[in-house]
Amino acid sequence: MGGSEADLRPEIAIAWRRAELSGLDPGSGVSAEDFGEVDRGSTLMVAAEPVLDVLAGQLRGTRFSVLLADHEARIVDRRFGESRLADALDDVLAVPGHRYTEEVAGTNALATAFEIRRGITVVGAEHFLDPLKGFCCYGHPITHPVTGRLAGVLDVTGHAADATDLLQPFLTQAVRDIEARLLEGSSAGDRRLLAAYRARTARTSRPVLVLDEGLMLANQAATDTFDPAAARGLARELQGDEGSCRLPARAGEPVDVSYTILPGTRRAVLFEAVESKPFRPPVPRNRQLPSLVEALAEHRRRRSRLLIHGEPGSGRTTAALALAGPHPVTVLDAAGEIVAREMDHLVVIDGIHLLDSAAAVRLAHLLDSSSGWFAFTSCPESELSGEHAGLAARCTGRWRTEPLRARRHEFPLLAQEVLRSQGSSARLSTGAVSALSRHHWPGNLAELAALLRELGRDGGVITTAHLPDIFRRPARNLPVLAQAELDAITSVLLRCRGNKVHAAEILGIGRTTLYRRLKELGIE
Repeated sequence: MGGSEADLRPEIAIAWRRAELSGLDPGSGVSAEDFGEVDRGSTLMVAAEPVLDVLAGQLRGTRFSVLLADHEARIVDRRFGESRLADALDDVLAVPGHRYTEEVAGTNALATAFEIRRGITVVGAEHFLDPLKGFCCYGHPITHPVTGRLAGVLDVTGHAADATDLLQPFLTQAVRDIEARLLEGSSAGDRRLLAAYRARTARTSRPVLVLDEGLMLANQAATDTFDPAAARGLARELQGDEGSCRLPARAGEPVDVSYTILPGTRRAVLFEAVESKPFRPPVPRNRQLPSLVEALAEHRRRRSRLLIHGEPGSGRTTAALALAGPHPVTVLDAAGEIVAREMDHLVVIDGIHLLDSAAAVRLAHLLDSSSGWFAFTSCPESELSGEHAGLAARCTGRWRTEPLRARRHEFPLLAQEVLRSQGSSARLSTGAVSALSRHHWPGNLAELAALLRELGRDGGVITTAHLPDIFRRPARNLPVLAQAELDAITSVLLRCRGNKVHAAEILGIGRTTLYRRLKELGIE
């Protein structure tokens, strides 16, 4: 196969895993699953055709081709510098009408650029399927400048022996030319709409939302705050060209906003949170809360034994206390001596993973002969072994508390709720929220609470300038699987107190591979 997965670049290794999960066999050919008609009159084709003509002229006499795919990754056009390459592309079904996704073609620059929404180079053995290993390819997504949506993918493909880095800037410029023509081809109303949105968001960090028929533009604050479906329904009922109203939110009370009907558009509406008072995001509602409440209520009714497991600081003890509800509760620290005694109310053993083996055995014997109501908290259940795993096995229920890094989509609301619970009048700027949400948070909610307690003492707006240096690193937009890998490696390193030899053993990889991944993922 031309090299092991351990030798691959991170983005290629992750793409290989996606291909494996799709059930592809490296030795198989490209699957002919989805052929369709090509619309030669589409907006993308009209914008791209003159650019493709120029590219074909520039590539004349070379062993490279240009492929254009649409927003579904369906190939809609091909141009060749040398006609003999057409037969080679036909053999791997890189032909107009074929939807060339990773599910059917594995890792390649066209399909993978479509998947990850950024440019990528795939050369020779980096292709997942053996029939594609003879090619080199360079792919780059085309983004519509008005809608911000993926319009297509532009790809340059040739023989692996001709691989060169010189085609990357060549391809990037061609994509910019197509995007410029897409903007020119947009209606005057769409261009006015885009200009108004950019002008408004350049002046404020408050939520800004623009709605038109079939189109929505929103900054991050608006995405986190507003309910788009409800906003669209309200937009149809507005009277006059401008005014104020209350816009439904994703959580909490509606938000006071001003609105403007943008002139020169079909009837686009621009909503912006009002300035009459500092904007405060709605009070968060943990998306796990309804199911957690229901689960705890059921365990409380049955007085069943429950294991609440997760990382330190992720809310294990809080959830255990919530299990008692209105009833009395006794909390025993597993690090101390646990006295065997019968109680008629909930007994929480906090941190069973800290018990020594003898204490764990004694507690297991107690449970076997007791009808008492117990709840245990522990590290993630997968990390328990021996007597501690046997102790956990005596619980009939499980609840896993999510680490903070797995709740990044909730971070703006979670952070504001922590400040509110501390009685602080401070609020976080959009930049500060973005910077904090990128942190790994090994201490989870407890670490966040400690930081915000210090930052929020004096009230006001907490900006990135107020944050410690560790939180002010440049943004890293990792693909979902790469972020999951980073989280897994960091979690194991924390468990091993930074010992990379032990971490590599737990992860099941070689030390050399771990060192390489640490460098590639930027883990210090």
